Amino acid sequence: MLQIFLAAMWKCEDEAIQKKLLVEDQRLSSQMRDSWQNGDFWIMYAGRNNFAFDTIYWKKIDQRFFGTTIYEDDNICDVWRRRLHLLEPDEYITGWIKRLKIKKEEKRLQALPRDTPSGSISSPVYSSAPITLSVPSSEPTCYTSSQWLVISNTSVFWPTSTDYLYGPTTGPGASDVICAAQWMQYDERSRGLSSLGPTKTTTVTLYTPTSTGACRKSILPEQYSNVHTGPVTTLCDGVARALGPRETATEYYPGTGPCSTFSESRIETTTVNREPSASPTCRAELEGCIGIWQTYSSLSSEYAASITSPIPGDTRSPLRPAHCPNTAREYPEENPCSECHFIPGTATMFYWPVTTSKGDLCAQNGSTIPATPTGDGPNTAILNHYTLVSPSVYISFTSINAWSNRRHGHQCGERYSNQLISIHPTAVTSLREHRNARYPSEGTPYPFNFAEFLPQTVGNYTQSLIPWPQYRGGSQCPLYDPSCTMVRDDYMPFIEVPQEAADIDSHWERCSRRWLVPAVTMVPIVDGTAVAPTPTSEPKVMSIEADAVPEGMVDAPTPTPTAELGW
Repeated sequence: MLQIFLAAMWKCEDEAIQKKLLVEDQRLSSQMRDSWQNGDFWIMYAGRNNFAFDTIYWKKIDQRFFGTTIYEDDNICDVWRRRLHLLEPDEYITGWIKRLKIKKEEKRLQALPRDTPSGSISSPVYSSAPITLSVPSSEPTCYTSSQWLVISNTSVFWPTSTDYLYGPTTGPGASDVICAAQWMQYDERSRGLSSLGPTKTTTVTLYTPTSTGACRKSILPEQYSNVHTGPVTTLCDGVARALGPRETATEYYPGTGPCSTFSESRIETTTVNREPSASPTCRAELEGCIGIWQTYSSLSSEYAASITSPIPGDTRSPLRPAHCPNTAREYPEENPCSECHFIPGTATMFYWPVTTSKGDLCAQNGSTIPATPTGDGPNTAILNHYTLVSPSVYISFTSINAWSNRRHGHQCGERYSNQLISIHPTAVTSLREHRNARYPSEGTPYPFNFAEFLPQTVGNYTQSLIPWPQYRGGSQCPLYDPSCTMVRDDYMPFIEVPQEAADIDSHWERCSRRWLVPAVTMVPIVDGTAVAPTPTSEPKVMSIEADAVPEGMVDAPTPTPTAELGW
């Protein structure tokens, strides 16, 4: 192919010689053939900082004997650099043989003009009559200019690592600085080439096992969303109540009916994008990257302050050293206990049962009767190694700690496990329609009435008859879900964290008691015995220390108690 190309040049030169525009010993084709064969062309080409001819010119020559380059298989402009054997300045300045040959060709090379990519390339090297070579417009052009790679008239950001050295390149940590810069160059060039779109697309059919019908089942205690199949009664408040102990509910997955399993197909499309040269193999270390991140942060601030809008390709705009490990961001806080909240674990309330007489469930106007004494003095009971004394109410926490109200706050005080506090029964406050969350919905506080837990006989069943407003405001009913319409034996009220909990740690005095609050399991103390419920895992909502609510929340005012009993 090269011979054909040179023969075409020879024919053009014949015409120029016949017109006396060129002499025989000035044939460019002859010099190119000789230069190509003896290797002088490569040396004299490498001996110049600028191209002897425009890249496009030599690209066409290259295509004549190497064939058309396939961009997705080769590496864009690096194809031409590899084939033309371009050397870096520090490579071509060494070697006395190179310098002698460069000096020999210098005068002639300076006479060769640089052309710009266009529909044709003219080269009036040896004659006033130009020799014109056609450049097919359909073939992509490729060249670099400053920090840009131009491919078929499309510019791609093409940074150079030496512009992004965020630290000294000698001494300790230099390898990390250089490595980070190499990765920045590679990442940005990859993003730029990806923006040009994929070079090829492949599709693969994947098969996933799936099923329909009742293939699996789970048996759990029934909750508000389950259909109650047991006996039900309706009292004066008009609300349906499930009679008897809490039932279990069986649910089937993924649906109902006969179980059927099969494979479901889906098509996954994979694209192949252009990529720069091989990715760096180095790995920056944390110690060396600390200074790199500091420099990046400083440069980012300076650059942002110096411009009104980002400038594409601006070398002053720093690149993020994404492949450089960084220490966790710190959020210093002078005093996390100045504004804080409690984070209680699972809570259980042990109480002494009370009764009422001549009262009505709906009017809640009965008279309270204290628990029957077990002997002289107050009633007592044993719970593990603790002695419980009436009329105090005891609340146990599987765990309890406190945290700053700031979004990136810190722990206030210490974390404690298996804590038991005693409080006066009139100091217990319930929070109706409260929900624990990162941004909690703070419930309305009401005084607590233990008489509502007195077991009562309804037909063949004996159970507590929790008033509907109290039940609907408990933790077992979703806040805004209208499907919670039946009272079941699963009531767990939210209570305000008692003031006595602050005595566990002296740092907790100022912590909010209505932010994250416990939903308590009620356990009556009967015949001097208090039995702790079977331990369960703590609610997931409690594990949110690192995602506290921002400052500025205000406690809801406590309503004025009415004559009716309520909580």
